[in-house]
Amino acid sequence: MLINILLLLFSTSIWGFGFIATRWSLVGLDPFWVNGLRFAIAAICSLPFLIYKKSFTRPDNILKKSFISSVFLLGIMLFQTIGLTMTTVAKSGFITTLYALIIPIITMIVFKKKYKPTFWLLILLAMVGMALMCNLEVKDMNLGDFLTFICSVFAAVHIIYVGRVANHIKSPVEFNFLQNFFTAALSIPIAFIFRGPVALSVVFNPANNVLMGLLYLGIISSMISFTAQIIAQKQIPDHIAGLIFLTESPFAAFFGFMIFGELLNKMNFFGAGLIIISVVLVPVLGREVTAKVKIPRSH
Repeated sequence: MLINILLLLFSTSIWGFGFIATRWSLVGLDPFWVNGLRFAIAAICSLPFLIYKKSFTRPDNILKKSFISSVFLLGIMLFQTIGLTMTTVAKSGFITTLYALIIPIITMIVFKKKYKPTFWLLILLAMVGMALMCNLEVKDMNLGDFLTFICSVFAAVHIIYVGRVANHIKSPVEFNFLQNFFTAALSIPIAFIFRGPVALSVVFNPANNVLMGLLYLGIISSMISFTAQIIAQKQIPDHIAGLIFLTESPFAAFFGFMIFGELLNKMNFFGAGLIIISVVLVPVLGREVTAKVKIPRSH
């Protein structure tokens, strides 16, 4: 389990720096086009591999599985983007991470899993930590908050879905590359509909870091990190993966300090500490968090 936890932490560190790359990209682009172009870059870079593997003519159902995954991934990006235009960054950051709580709720309802108090304690620690990191003030809830909550539901379903298919696909690389391709195919038309054509001159303007940000998001974050996620989720249960993904915020805060000099207050540090503690305890308590479901005896 430890190796796969480290692999997930590797992914979250990449996504944490992704906040920096996103800020670079947003200097000249609309959020819709940032999403569209990042996956377009991932799709273009993935295409030679997919053609070589003859992925689009495969007789198995990897196309179907990767397309379904791309719909969930698009839902995360789309509802978070729209929601962020109507609510605060603090509330968006916290509400998005509710996927860590939604995952066990869904698996309890759909797959009849049960979790021990140990796991709920880890979740509580992490959620309190997230609230402190986001300087959360729960007031004036609006439509943007609701749309962001839908984003968190999509994130939960995406993590659960990846966990379900990870052990039924031969190549995590091929699966993720197809996922990126389909997400690009869906997100670019949506960007056209909501924001119109994009000015590519902004992307290639040497005076900003837009292109650098898009390349990082497309290649490092989308191609490499999502592949690492799929590999790790072959061994890591969904609810544990959701908990570990919360470390994305401490990583983002660290890189924000290193790159932009953004400072955290004492409560932010305390919140980051709670998140890290909850994840550090996973290898210790990881085998203890899932309770056995009692199967009634037949008479």
